[in-house]
Amino acid sequence: MEIIFIILLGIAALCIYFLPTIIAAGRNSVATFLIFLVNLFGGWTVALWVFVFIWAFCAKKKE
Repeated sequence: MEIIFIILLGIAALCIYFLPTIIAAGRNSVATFLIFLVNLFGGWTVALWVFVFIWAFCAKKKE
């Protein structure tokens, strides 16, 4: 039972970590791939994660 809890906790942590990428993809953003790259390599710092989170909301949408 503990292993299932740890796996679910890990999945939840990954979803929160990649939340800016998920938001950018859902909004059909032009910069989705760049947001993903910055999120992947710099999202572990709180400052960059917040920056990418805001960027995901402000990025232009594809037409």
